[in-house]
Amino acid sequence: MVATAPPITPSTEDTTRARPKGRWAGPIYSIAPTMVLLALFLGPMFILLYYSFQKASLAGAGGWTFDNYTSILTDPTYGKVMLTTVMICTISMLIMLAIGLPLAYILAMRTPPRFELLLLLMLVIAEELNPLIRIYAWRMILGRGGVINWTLQTIGLIDKPIDSLLFSSTAVVIVLSTTYISFTTIPIYAALKAVDPDLLEAADDLGASFFTRCRKILLPLAAPGIFVAIILVYIPLYSEFAAPALVGGTSGYTIGNAIQEAILESGNRGVGSAMSFMLLVLSGAVAWIGYRMAKIRRLQATS
Repeated sequence: MVATAPPITPSTEDTTRARPKGRWAGPIYSIAPTMVLLALFLGPMFILLYYSFQKASLAGAGGWTFDNYTSILTDPTYGKVMLTTVMICTISMLIMLAIGLPLAYILAMRTPPRFELLLLLMLVIAEELNPLIRIYAWRMILGRGGVINWTLQTIGLIDKPIDSLLFSSTAVVIVLSTTYISFTTIPIYAALKAVDPDLLEAADDLGASFFTRCRKILLPLAAPGIFVAIILVYIPLYSEFAAPALVGGTSGYTIGNAIQEAILESGNRGVGSAMSFMLLVLSGAVAWIGYRMAKIRRLQATS
């Protein structure tokens, strides 16, 4: 009979030494991801802030200056461009919310479970289309010989093509309003999915109308999802430059186009960085306002 050695197992002392425990375990494990976030998030912001105070150009001239911010704040052209950008982004966001809220409600509350996942997958797959392909498709739809003008002329509603459908701020709003539908709908859907159906049934038993249930129950409980949708959609809209450049024309010129032109075409990295940093500050302000409007703290306290 051959004797076999018992299996070697690590002792409790070795396991304890190899694994940090207690109050230091969390900070130790979070060091690496925290450093990566600091390097990839704060690093570019500091570089952007540095160039915004430089007289930087392709010629290599440098030096510290406040002229980049002064020229942006005092030049009425930049003010007009920023006003146009705010108008286009706000209207686009409101349209996406007007589409995303009912769509999220239908998916979360009215869709049979066997079709729910399929519709969500279709919504996500539709967003996988290349943005440039989507923009050029809208150019074919909105152009003088596009689908909309051809249809209106065929049924006799117009005598000649409508030129304002393309290369205008209206075209930019239309394109941007259909670009981030899934990013608007899915966070609201996730928030509505967590709503207890008994709340709606109780409100219905008490005689509340559909609009009262939406205003008093669904919208407050969907506020976190709306806040996430604003973060994911409204803020990136300000940096859009492809759609305004391809379908906007002069009336659809946005701050994203101004930043692109200043850095890539004019070589004025100082002004471009200053506009980018001011846009970053504006995005933070929008996020804070959205956070306050969503009343997340109150919802967390009552949950």
